[in-house]
Amino acid sequence: MAVKDERTAMTAERTRTLELLWGGGERPTRGPKPALSVDKIVRAAIDLADAEGIGAVSMQRVAAAVGKTTMSLYRYVSGKDQLIELMVDYGAEEAPPEPAGEDWRAEVAAWVRAVWQFHLRHPWMLRVRISGPPSGPRQLAWMEAGMRAISGLGLTGAEMIWAMTFLDGAVRELARISLDMAEAQREAGITGLEADADFADAMRRFLDPERFPMLAATVAEGTFDPDAEDAGILPDLEFGVERLLDGLEAYARDRKP
Repeated sequence: MAVKDERTAMTAERTRTLELLWGGGERPTRGPKPALSVDKIVRAAIDLADAEGIGAVSMQRVAAAVGKTTMSLYRYVSGKDQLIELMVDYGAEEAPPEPAGEDWRAEVAAWVRAVWQFHLRHPWMLRVRISGPPSGPRQLAWMEAGMRAISGLGLTGAEMIWAMTFLDGAVRELARISLDMAEAQREAGITGLEADADFADAMRRFLDPERFPMLAATVAEGTFDPDAEDAGILPDLEFGVERLLDGLEAYARDRKP
């Protein structure tokens, strides 16, 4: 019975979260419009996370930010877990890029750049555990935009979902790595170009060409030398995306009768 009750409570909590995400969960009140709302609470929490990281977000800190008591927030959200789930969807609120009338590859590239940018604007989103597929309107709008970009290839709905899930995961993970590296460089008091130079010097010093022939040859070509035009991890992402699109294009072409 306890397990059943717990599952019922979890289902009710999930339903309530979905109602809040889709705009049907605000509790109506009589009289003047209340000074507090789910929207105001979530946006205050996002401002806090943008400034100090997701670890700074607590019901107490958010309550202080909106000038209310902590207990008053529980009339709108059930707790921190629900608040963070709302924050993640709100954090993706920037509208996906509109179709530009270009070829599908250009649309996918624009989508990738836009997803990359909103992760850099809200780095705390990369620290939130993913507990399931996206279910809020803002995140799903991004998925819809990505699927729209590749819809002309003749892929099935499932194949488009798989492709965009992989692409989103690649953008997310490389954005996380980029932010981790930038944080480490700030702590060390060095620039990205200085970090690249240190890495290249270390590889030239320690790589044994007999043991690591491929890497040693790559270092000798100057691949890891600092380059202001090619710094950071974004070129890695762009190369990977282009090769993925090559594969999707070939897959779709080969399947046509």
